[in-house]
Amino acid sequence: MSIFVVSILVLPFGSRILFEVKPFLPGFISWFVLGDFLTSYLLFSQFRATRSLPLLVLSCTYLYTALITIPHILTFPGVFSEMGLIGAGDQSAIWLWVLWHGGFPTGIMLYLWSGRKSISPLAVKWIKAAGVLAVLLVFGVVFLLYLLVTIGNDFLPRIIQKGNFRMLLESGIGPVVWGLNLVALLLLLWVHRGRSVLHLWLSVAVFAFLMDVTLTLYSGARYSLGWYAARTNSLISATVVICSLMYEVNKLYVRLVRNREQLLRSRMRLEEANERLTRLSEVDGLTGIPNRRAFDEKLDKALQASKAQGTPLSVLLIDVDHFKAYNDHYGHLGGDHALKRVAWALMETSITFPHTTAYRYGGEEFAVIMEKSDSEQAAIFGEHARKAVVRLGLPHEQSRTSSLLSISVGLHGRVLEEQDTGDGLLEQADQALYRAKESGRNRVAKAEDGLMHVYDQKTS
Repeated sequence: MSIFVVSILVLPFGSRILFEVKPFLPGFISWFVLGDFLTSYLLFSQFRATRSLPLLVLSCTYLYTALITIPHILTFPGVFSEMGLIGAGDQSAIWLWVLWHGGFPTGIMLYLWSGRKSISPLAVKWIKAAGVLAVLLVFGVVFLLYLLVTIGNDFLPRIIQKGNFRMLLESGIGPVVWGLNLVALLLLLWVHRGRSVLHLWLSVAVFAFLMDVTLTLYSGARYSLGWYAARTNSLISATVVICSLMYEVNKLYVRLVRNREQLLRSRMRLEEANERLTRLSEVDGLTGIPNRRAFDEKLDKALQASKAQGTPLSVLLIDVDHFKAYNDHYGHLGGDHALKRVAWALMETSITFPHTTAYRYGGEEFAVIMEKSDSEQAAIFGEHARKAVVRLGLPHEQSRTSSLLSISVGLHGRVLEEQDTGDGLLEQADQALYRAKESGRNRVAKAEDGLMHVYDQKTS
């Protein structure tokens, strides 16, 4: 709206000639070229990401306007030389202006047409080829147009004379350029109706271009008020789209950072949940001590560490004496309560022995891993654990061994050799447990050098 208001206010005074500002035109063109090159690059990047052919067309449109302004400023009289450079004729600069201001709306209309025709994204394998071909095509078109307005300068209709381009309006060429911009604007508004930020600001850019042509045609001469205002509208046209693209890029960056932060938070929560799940999967649901899975993992690690360090390793298997009879007599709740008490008695005992952990092995069986402990130390632990269970004072009326709940312990421990396995340790400990039960239960037995040693109970 401000572009329209300012243009309307300038229009009555547009033909008033002002003093010539030498740096204005080079500075204006430099900014315009830079802005359009950046816009073309950003649109091309979006094309590569989306494989949308209309975006490639729009990118080429801005590449065209950036390139066509270079020979325009070089051929412009009075900027770099009195008559212009690179083979300029007296009509070259104005014809390049026509091709510039007529080519932009033509490119916009091609963009809209390709958007109506293009259905599916371009195949990935054709992206590079399409991009290279499009860029070469634009460079080729601009070069041919440059040749047309320089070599063919004398054959083109005259639309400027001594800096006055009233002839541009009177010849009908100016109105055609104006009409192209108007049609492009109306089509853009009708087809897209500002559905996205890009289309909204593209409409502003085309409107600013339309005001540029309007003021240029009305001013009738270079360095008039309307001419300066028209160049300003061109700057606005070159700036608004790149600003909108940068705004969109910044939004995407902010969104990316936020999504990354959310992803990191989600990842941390997932890791915490996995840790909790792992802990839960390695904890026995009834007794709250580590379960058989945790035992198997720990035994494997302890086995490797013992072999690497040359330290002893002991394994104990523990069985609650006559537990089936206890469970039948006191019920499952009573049996669960007894298992919990036994588990915690083993846990409390293991705290006083370094590198020692108690596990529920399954049913009424428990297991203990003692790192850096030989069979003598394991036997001491087993006796302490046996006494701790007896001290619980849990009545066991159906026991043929004792009036109180008791346990039997089998163990095996030594400095391991390379061929030793966890199954071998468990087999030896299981045989020792069998010997403890066979000898009357409520006692500790160890397997050592192929012999079984049974420690008689000292506390009934």
